[in-house]
Amino acid sequence: MYRNFSIVPKIIFGRGAFNQLDDVLAEKRSADGFMVFVLDEAHKGKELEKRLPMREKDMLLIIRTDYEPKTEYIDDYVRMIKEYSATLPDGIIGLGGGITMDTAKAISLMLTNPGSAADYQGWDLIHNPAVYHIALPTLAGTGAEISRTCILTGPEKKLGINSDYTLFDQLILDPELLAGVPKEQ
Repeated sequence: MYRNFSIVPKIIFGRGAFNQLDDVLAEKRSADGFMVFVLDEAHKGKELEKRLPMREKDMLLIIRTDYEPKTEYIDDYVRMIKEYSATLPDGIIGLGGGITMDTAKAISLMLTNPGSAADYQGWDLIHNPAVYHIALPTLAGTGAEISRTCILTGPEKKLGINSDYTLFDQLILDPELLAGVPKEQ
């Protein structure tokens, strides 16, 4: 049996690539729009958070990473974003490890698909494309940045949302973001 895999269409790679984030986002920002930055709690109050190219209207979500993302948390994040603005964000930017990237993917999908994240756990149940979303991994080895899956723990099961729409639109791979990562992380 053969499978034709989709991949992330745009990848910026190299030492210092993080510095390209603002330029990448500028191409997607609308005049009245906003971006949602989804940041691993390990970076809260640290240099990476301070370097985020946030604008006045942008939103920052700090994600706990001591457990897999739960469908109810995704639903809560989506509700928070929809309460923040009547319009969809121009983009979702995930910065962190696998849990943070899976959370960013799930949020971007659920902003354009009705119902709960639990309704979409399975294969190819997503019908609408996600909001534009970017990943900047800060850990190596999870594979979340290139996967069509975002693993979620639901009320009845731990299962991914699996869809070609899950794939990030852009990756920024900067080895400097991996420097100094604690071994236990």
